[in-house]
Amino acid sequence: MSTRWLILLLPPVFMVAAAAVLAYVFQELDDDNVDRIAAERLTLYRQTIIGEYQKYRYLPYMIARDPRATAAIGLGQPVESANRFLEEMAENSGADLLYVMNAAGTTLAASNWQKPLSLVGRNYGFRPYFTAAMRGEEGQFFAIGLTTGRPGLFLARPTPVEGDPVGVAVVKVDTSELENAWAEGGELVFATDADGVIFLSSQPEWRYRTLAELPMATRDAIASSQKYANEPLTPISDAPVTGPNQLTIDGQAYRHNSTDVDLLGWKLHFLVPQAEAHKSLLPIWVITLTLCLLYAVIVLGLRGQRLRRASAALRQESADLKELNQRLVGEIKERRRVEHALLEAQRGLARSSRLAAVGEMSAAVVHELSQPLAALRMFVAGTRKFLEKGDTHTAAENLQEIESLQMRMASLTQELKRFARPGESRIETVDLRDSILAAEKIVRPRFEETGVTLKIDMPDQPLIVETAPLRIEQILVNLLRNGADAAAAEDSGEVRLHIVETGDTVVVRVLDNGPGIPMDLRERIFDPFFSTKTSAEGMGLGLAISMRIAEDLGGDLAVSANVPRGAAFELTVPAVKSAEMMDTSVVRLEAEVAE
Repeated sequence: MSTRWLILLLPPVFMVAAAAVLAYVFQELDDDNVDRIAAERLTLYRQTIIGEYQKYRYLPYMIARDPRATAAIGLGQPVESANRFLEEMAENSGADLLYVMNAAGTTLAASNWQKPLSLVGRNYGFRPYFTAAMRGEEGQFFAIGLTTGRPGLFLARPTPVEGDPVGVAVVKVDTSELENAWAEGGELVFATDADGVIFLSSQPEWRYRTLAELPMATRDAIASSQKYANEPLTPISDAPVTGPNQLTIDGQAYRHNSTDVDLLGWKLHFLVPQAEAHKSLLPIWVITLTLCLLYAVIVLGLRGQRLRRASAALRQESADLKELNQRLVGEIKERRRVEHALLEAQRGLARSSRLAAVGEMSAAVVHELSQPLAALRMFVAGTRKFLEKGDTHTAAENLQEIESLQMRMASLTQELKRFARPGESRIETVDLRDSILAAEKIVRPRFEETGVTLKIDMPDQPLIVETAPLRIEQILVNLLRNGADAAAAEDSGEVRLHIVETGDTVVVRVLDNGPGIPMDLRERIFDPFFSTKTSAEGMGLGLAISMRIAEDLGGDLAVSANVPRGAAFELTVPAVKSAEMMDTSVVRLEAEVAE
């Protein structure tokens, strides 16, 4: 970069640097102002919580001393007069619930004794406020009510207030009014317990989440007291604390201040979004950007004057270029003549390619129809014998098979037309087991003729795939027939077919115990007209067509060595794309089976 450009860049660099310094100073001022306001708001909210606590703190002490409330403990069973007294006290004091428990933790009297979710008869001896009161201490505990399902602050005192406790008096304070007041104020406020669990919040979606991942021991302690019922207690962020006074919740950064609520062991938090806390930074950067753009406009205007002067020199150069263009015109005409000759050569090559494709298609038709024709001859011969024996029922079944083969041959000729246009095959959601059984029925005569054993291992549940059923049958017929031919020379020739499911695909493996395919021929085995058989046994199109079909259907066809002897072909077929499609296909297949 030249010295001139460096000098031009100095003013905007200076402006950006000055803006950065100003932004830092204003950011510090904004943070101090936000922290000051947060401290004032936290003090107000803290006094509100303590005032609410002090308002109800006396109630469990009074109930523990009043014989009208504790009469049920002396009698050891619920007493209607005690229930009515607690009901009246709850209405007058504004408490959510008042109830009395015996030394075993069973509720004997409650202010909601007439309601469907009455606490009478329920045992809460596992709650920490009960165990603290039974030790003669003042119990306080925030939790979700197991019976009502509503959260609240539980305050407890032993009864009698002096001497050995024989029961516990409890007051439940509804804290929803605090949250409503926070929410109506439009501020982001929440309270956490000693474990860092958010239990009061102006944002309902933050409630019962944690500031950090809880240790397993803490989770076990919370679960044993059923403090937060079945809430998952998930963290509000993977990394909530990103710096001093910084808190990130669900990907959004906040300015964070907090204070302790000592009497209850809580911590109160006040948040301000960073974008709102640093709102004075935007004007600084807008002004800086405007000045930089204005400077750029001035520089570009001056540069435009220089370019106009340079354009005059370019006009002179354009005159020289005209002469050069005239020479290029002659070269272009020569190039067009050469391109025309090349186009004629390409057309001749295309005609030759079409003739080759016609020859390949003719051979493919012969190859693909020879297998159904062989099966057709077997069924015709069998039908004649059954008719001679008078077995018309079996003969009729054979005629149905002959009709099916005839329809298959007609469909095969249509499919072979698609050898050069594979995209026309219609993809369906089918049960792959049906295609395997159809292919097995076609090649069964070949296996009986060669004496080779065919073993098919399929799962009981449907194999739902997305493919063209007739074309996948063509591949399976080719693979099974090739396996029978390969194992025919063995004393105990065997071909095995089994399925491997891999999530998004289904793999069909066809293995034989024949001589196998040499390593140097495996790359050529799928080439058209290449075959390891003699010319009388095959034309080398079966595997080439099968490979073409597999690729067209979004799958694959591969060959490897079978252990300890023979060849292994693997056909990969795409499975259904969604569980919903699978369920629909399974229902359809089951309905067809039922019919």
